[in-house]
Amino acid sequence: MWKLLSLWTVLVMAGGLKGSSAQFSDMFDEELFIKPLPDKFVYSYFQFTTRWELGKNDSLLHTNLVSRPLAELFHHFGVQELHLSFTYGLWRYESWGYPVTDAGPGAEVWAWFEPTTDHRASIDHRWKMLCGTLSGLFCASLSFIEPSNTFVPVYTLRPQTHHFPGRPEPILRYAALPREIVCTENLTPWAKLLPCRSREGLVSLLVPDSIYSSNYHSLGVHIRKLCGDEACSKFQLEVKQTVSVVQDLRLFGGPNWSIRKLFGQGMEGSCALASTSNVYVDVTDSEGALEISQQPDETILSVRGGARTQLHRFDVKQFEAITAKGRRAMFNVAVMDKRDPNVIVVAGPPPIYAKRFILGVGQERGKIVTQITNAHWGALDLIVFETIPWFVPVYLHTLTIRRAGGERIEPAFLHYTPGVQRERPYGLEVAFRIPARATVELSIDFDYIFLKWQEYPPDANHGHYIPSSIISLLLPSARNYTSIPREAALFRESFNATQLAGYFLQVRTEALLLTLPTPDFSMPYNVICLACTVVALAFGPIHNISTKRIVAKGKEKDKVSLGEKVKQFFKINKKPTKEEHTASTEDLNAPDTE
Repeated sequence: MWKLLSLWTVLVMAGGLKGSSAQFSDMFDEELFIKPLPDKFVYSYFQFTTRWELGKNDSLLHTNLVSRPLAELFHHFGVQELHLSFTYGLWRYESWGYPVTDAGPGAEVWAWFEPTTDHRASIDHRWKMLCGTLSGLFCASLSFIEPSNTFVPVYTLRPQTHHFPGRPEPILRYAALPREIVCTENLTPWAKLLPCRSREGLVSLLVPDSIYSSNYHSLGVHIRKLCGDEACSKFQLEVKQTVSVVQDLRLFGGPNWSIRKLFGQGMEGSCALASTSNVYVDVTDSEGALEISQQPDETILSVRGGARTQLHRFDVKQFEAITAKGRRAMFNVAVMDKRDPNVIVVAGPPPIYAKRFILGVGQERGKIVTQITNAHWGALDLIVFETIPWFVPVYLHTLTIRRAGGERIEPAFLHYTPGVQRERPYGLEVAFRIPARATVELSIDFDYIFLKWQEYPPDANHGHYIPSSIISLLLPSARNYTSIPREAALFRESFNATQLAGYFLQVRTEALLLTLPTPDFSMPYNVICLACTVVALAFGPIHNISTKRIVAKGKEKDKVSLGEKVKQFFKINKKPTKEEHTASTEDLNAPDTE
């Protein structure tokens, strides 16, 4: 009887789940792209994409595969597009090429808001509430984002959503916290937003010990709302969660690598809720030099912008169905490099890369220099975006753009927003053309200033950070280019995706560490100690005089010391001798002479 009831319960629950899932038109895909880099590094890129088709009357609060906290952000704050990243380390463009998703050091967030006529729900208020919600959701310090470190770039960042004529332009807000430290507290809530969380699928490979011991790692969340028509009667909510990891193969004992070796464990299977689960391995220019542990399900040859890329695709779903045959089996891809380990593979430089540093002597004036190198055969048009904190006052008249030989380059246009102390940062967007095979330096002077003592961080001598600059341009060729087209959602949609208008690229430089004049913070401590000592010494006598009564006392007999008491004790107990006794008797019997 109990068995029949339990069977009936299972059937009812299955039917209910089937009926509820039929109401949702969403799908989830997981992808992993592994690319060997020069200097014996390997680049791993995870992408988890969820696409949800909705109607105009559908509620964002009833979710299936999309995490409800992320859907609520769009519902409550009127967000149209959101980008968030947490990055540790520096991507070496000159030797590694370009990543699939670029991100600056620390935390970086920007969002596009839908304009509204409600003055109470202003954009700045929604931006502040959005950053506070993201701070609690990802256990980060995004609550420190305020108007003093928020900027609105005009040309550098453009929305990746559909734009229809007649609809108002979305409103942008951008902020960066280059000092943010990325740790396990960010990875754990990030993984919980996935449909399978961290239990199965490709996300199970993200072991904190392997991720946070790498040379470079970056977590990303990219969400956008794509409207199907001008009235947005039908739209798609696209949630893309990414992880980029660069590891040094020399720490693993040689050029041979495997998924289990890189991440400390294999993968038991794909996510049960995923429509596809694919692993791509880049084997470009490695024919016959690499030996792979298993045969790929497909060999892909991608020709894009004059660059040829060869990849092996491994279908984890097919591995479960054919190889594992329903049993629990460990999926692993191992690659053995047969090339001479003493031979160093040198790759050509990418078309463009940049460096950034500070010049100057002393703590009075300095100069911020952004050095951009064009290794392409033709001239390139680009935009450089600099956001400088309010405590680094810059002078626009000192802005110069020069070639390595000293020739000055005039900017095509310039957009400058002066900063206001403790209210708004400095913003600078410069567009110019960099000549072919040339190095250009963009520099601007600044002053060192004193801050209020409460505005210094706890470790004031460590310095203050200046966010990285962003260089935006369109590449004519796709050499060392692996980014996904803006209109695409999955990584596989970048194969053979030739773009006649060019390939949009953003390069982020280093974040600068600036040491401002620091006061002697030990002086307040010394003053406090001295003042407390003086008060304590003065308070005691004054308190005694004010509270105690002075009473005159008679002269008391001197107290007998312990030594005198001992002498008296032995003197009393001592027996007198015969001479002393006779002398005392004679003295008593002597007649009185007076």
